[in-house]
Amino acid sequence: MTLIASEPVSDDRDIPFLPLALGLAGLAPFIALALTIALGGSGAAGFDPASALLAYGAVVLSFLGGAHWGLALRHPSPDIRTALYLGAALPPLWAVAGLLLGGAVGLGMVAVGLAAQGAVDGLRSGRFAAPRWYGRLRALLSALAAVATAAAAVVVASQQM
Repeated sequence: MTLIASEPVSDDRDIPFLPLALGLAGLAPFIALALTIALGGSGAAGFDPASALLAYGAVVLSFLGGAHWGLALRHPSPDIRTALYLGAALPPLWAVAGLLLGGAVGLGMVAVGLAAQGAVDGLRSGRFAAPRWYGRLRALLSALAAVATAAAAVVVASQQM
């Protein structure tokens, strides 16, 4: 399997450096915003860190749905393609519901969405044209993002009481 035509991967169980590095970099906003919320701070220039975390989580869920849309495009079976397309549409719809509800409930929804998408990615690892390493990478990233977002939801909920 190749990620890019000029970049052969000898064993698709090993997570390539670039997806790992970019994935870990993508965790920085989850962790930084959750810590800002937990420490009671406000963001630079006075932005609301809870709203920023909610928006970032929604963007990530939409991105993950798009990744599954890409898997659907490559599948030869029309029935499986249909199921993959439907599954790909769920994360962004879930994220929009979280954005509309906002606050602790919205953050909780995004945390659940991230955890659920991590589980789905694990199940699809090595299937539907996804390399085997994808599930391991997504499990790690989804777990950390979901925990950070859930912790922020708990703090925001306690502030709303």
